Amino acid sequence: MLTLPFRSLAALAAAGFLSAAVVAAPVPPPPTEAELKAQALKLNDLTELPRMDEALKNILKDKATAKLLVATAVKMQAEAKEKDKPFKFGAALILGKVAHNLRQYDAAETFYKFCDETATQLENPARMAQAYEALIDLYWDQKKFDAVTAVCERMLATDGGKELELAKMYAIEKMIQGKARAGDADAALRLIGQVYKAGWYRLQMEGYVYRESGKLDKALETYSKVVEELDDAPGLDKEQKDRLKKNTRYVMTGIHVDNNELDKAAGILKELMKEDPENATYPNDLGFVWADHDKNLEESEKLIRKALDLDKVAREKLLEEKKIDAETAKKRNAAYVDSLAWVLFKQKKYADAKKQMLEAVEDDDQSQSLEIWDHLADIHMALGEKKEAIAAWQKALRLPDQSSRDLDRRKKITAKLTKAGGKPRKED
Repeated sequence: MLTLPFRSLAALAAAGFLSAAVVAAPVPPPPTEAELKAQALKLNDLTELPRMDEALKNILKDKATAKLLVATAVKMQAEAKEKDKPFKFGAALILGKVAHNLRQYDAAETFYKFCDETATQLENPARMAQAYEALIDLYWDQKKFDAVTAVCERMLATDGGKELELAKMYAIEKMIQGKARAGDADAALRLIGQVYKAGWYRLQMEGYVYRESGKLDKALETYSKVVEELDDAPGLDKEQKDRLKKNTRYVMTGIHVDNNELDKAAGILKELMKEDPENATYPNDLGFVWADHDKNLEESEKLIRKALDLDKVAREKLLEEKKIDAETAKKRNAAYVDSLAWVLFKQKKYADAKKQMLEAVEDDDQSQSLEIWDHLADIHMALGEKKEAIAAWQKALRLPDQSSRDLDRRKKITAKLTKAGGKPRKED
């Protein structure tokens, strides 16, 4: 899988590493409503961002209980009188983000809007920025681009001094990107012209719009100019310029792949690997691109395994620096595991591919990808597991698009599902 987990007991059992007795261990009863209410109200004690982030991560470790917590909190909020709501700004923001992560969008909107109202009443620019950005991200994930624009326009019209300036820059970017994603490239380009002066950043935004509108040659031409412009960009030191140029060239590899220019994509990725040999992204992407197009399969597998090794080293370093916990350090990057499964599939090592893919889909973040579930379905079909393949394709079609590539993939998945005798399903 192109990049842009810890195994569950079920996945380990399916791979033959645990006995059924282990998997069948007793499950503790869910918390009572009183316990959930107490947990939700306890969030009101949190005001500092690090503690709020920590609370969010801890809640999301148990998705089933997190869903119960959100449902209970929504009920508490709805039953309270207007002037006697149970949650303060910080608690509501945490609950909104929990719901957002769980894709419970209505609940997330309830809490984010409450944050918006609270911050506006208090005339607190910092909190207003948090509320606006949360709503923008929520509507973006739902592809409600008109709603994204509406929130952005509100933010831009709000007088919040310097504390809102950075957030306003974010709002402008999302307005431009939203117009491009909604198919109005001309409006996006006009807005870019109104807001940004000539230079590398304006070119970067234009490159994004050209790519989203399918003008791949124009996008590549524009991103090439970004790299050139960065040499003389004011206000940036050499390290910043080099990093931005490297990131831009990496973006270009994806466009070359979309444009079926595999050799050009491979050439850039090889250069990036030499420049940054400890970065796992580049060998993974090169291995995946080759494997996906049935090229250099043995070398592809070596590159992807190298990416997994590099990622492991990076995680161990972060653990030593106490930037991640031990559980996170044990995880393997699901995108890289997917890449390994895919190259094994291409080599017709279907059983091995399945073991790897079952691990990849257990990652809650990465498993929201159509691509991963499409790969799993193809592996099931190769093993003669038609029923499981149909279920995987149905799962894929229920997931949101993450890029313009997914529009084409969705059509292909639908065709494969239909051919296999299945139909799309709306519910999980």
